[in-house]
Amino acid sequence: MSSSSPSSDDTNREAGRQEFDPDAPTLMLSYHGALERQAAPARVAEPSEEMCWNARYRILRKLGSGGQGVVYLALREGVDGYSTKVAIKLYARDESVPESSHLKEMERIAHQGQKISEIQQDNLVNIRDFVALEDTRVMVMEWIDGLDLRQLLDTKLYRESQARVAKADWDRLNDILVSPGEDHCMLRPAAAVDILRGCLAGLSSLHHHEIIHSDLKPSNIMIKRTGTKKLIDMDSSCDRQVDLQAEVRGTPYYMAPELIRERDVRYRSDIASLGYVLIEMLTGKLLFKECKTLDQLLEKKLRLPDELVEYMPRYDHLDLRLDLLELCTKMIAADPTERFPDAEAADLGKLGAASFHRQLVKHDLSAEYSRDLGWWIDLIHPAEED
Repeated sequence: MSSSSPSSDDTNREAGRQEFDPDAPTLMLSYHGALERQAAPARVAEPSEEMCWNARYRILRKLGSGGQGVVYLALREGVDGYSTKVAIKLYARDESVPESSHLKEMERIAHQGQKISEIQQDNLVNIRDFVALEDTRVMVMEWIDGLDLRQLLDTKLYRESQARVAKADWDRLNDILVSPGEDHCMLRPAAAVDILRGCLAGLSSLHHHEIIHSDLKPSNIMIKRTGTKKLIDMDSSCDRQVDLQAEVRGTPYYMAPELIRERDVRYRSDIASLGYVLIEMLTGKLLFKECKTLDQLLEKKLRLPDELVEYMPRYDHLDLRLDLLELCTKMIAADPTERFPDAEAADLGKLGAASFHRQLVKHDLSAEYSRDLGWWIDLIHPAEED
């Protein structure tokens, strides 16, 4: 009697009894269930202490510009068909500034960029390189696919998008996230505090590493299509231990009053800046639009905490309104010592943003706002093909 050939079940059982080394080269499972070992990769020569190769970037389009340079979307091209999108910032030299002063400023930006690149926190822009292209300094950063907060709140973009959004989606958008305001769109409190908490998470990492952002404002807060919040533009950031009495940087509109009055930089200054951003998200108003001079701006900032109750919208739950009012007031207090001492306290401390979020849960008003913010961006700003 001839022996029969093994059945597929016998083969599979035998494959299941095979031993394998988890540290060996990759194992493949063939269609009949047997494990087949791949050939070990060719041995790679030990690299030298220094490795150098050319980097090629193809400019796709301009993303924005500021006081110190222009940011572009670019394609970083490798080999074998590999490419990836990045953002690159080209720093222009003001011809009225001496070259020595310009180079000193570039060294300062390089120093801050290096410190921030080592933090690797999800709510901070990833800085990848800082190089020279002839006489121009270039910063290479991750490309953030989304909108900055200023764009997201833009009333024109909001109204233009209504025609291309289904009515059901439009109604839901206005119900859970946003509505028109006096100067720009205003956010529902839960959505605004969700954005705030993402910013505080990034800012907390900066403060933990003794870095002050110094220029927090809507255009420096990005919201990705995933809903992740990112703090960008660290050019004005400074080390906490460095005396910068004569080098205050930032945007006066969002500066804490002590920066205008005393040129005194501290963690609490960042908290005030984010407080102004939070209030603008909640009210749909530009808080200081009538101020024409620094004296007027300072006076308004000093008065605002006492006048804040007049700005805040009415909400159905009185306790939520009071909690939100306390949060905003403690962020923008005229006296820096009455503010949250740093970003972690503003998020997790008594009367902080997390406390307000717990109240939302208590009232069954919590939701996946990061996901909803990403959905909103997709609705009003469809992804572009570059």
